[in-house]
Amino acid sequence: MAKKSYAVIGLGQFGTALVEELVGIGCDVIAIDSNEESVKKISTILQTAFVADSTNEESLRDLGIKDVDAAIIAFGQNDKAMILTTVILKELGVKRIIVRVDNDYYIPIMEKLGATEVVSPQKSAGAALANRLESYDYKDYYKLDRKYSVVSIMVNPSFIPTPLSELKTKDRYGVNILLLVREDGTSLVPGGNDKLFPNDKVFVVGTTREIRSFRDGINGNKKVVKSKVKNK
Repeated sequence: MAKKSYAVIGLGQFGTALVEELVGIGCDVIAIDSNEESVKKISTILQTAFVADSTNEESLRDLGIKDVDAAIIAFGQNDKAMILTTVILKELGVKRIIVRVDNDYYIPIMEKLGATEVVSPQKSAGAALANRLESYDYKDYYKLDRKYSVVSIMVNPSFIPTPLSELKTKDRYGVNILLLVREDGTSLVPGGNDKLFPNDKVFVVGTTREIRSFRDGINGNKKVVKSKVKNK
């Protein structure tokens, strides 16, 4: 299978993290930023990193951007550059254009201009923090779309080991269990014969309401506080 190729435009924290992950999983990546220092930093792991102005069509054409499988506009603070870059990528014929926005006002605008996907990392981060603050046992939170999320939940230490077939998580709560991480760090994609144990980290997908219902079902509504033994 041929490797996927991506262009990442903008090498701030978001763009740099994106490049690092794509390179780590073996993708072909072209990285672009107008800041020479940012390009210099990423060039330690990527040879195809260039100083370029993404609002210049000739620059993008010369770098071969039109041939990538997807282009990601990873900067979100320069609205004018974001709009112009999206239009140019569309004109070049890039099939998949993913745009980061920091202001939801621009989501429908970018979609009309040709973006095939719009992501709002700051909004996702805020939603994740709110859910972790509300539920002590939520460890990771990933918003998939407007309805569904993936959340990892630490199972209560007092939970009684129970086969997943008996929990009936889909029928009872509406969630699907994607992954179990044991206390010793081992992980598995579970089947119906596997058990849920105390101190497991369980990854589930569902709506916010469904996930909270599942969380309450296995952990109860209140945090379990370990009893303290007083010295006599």
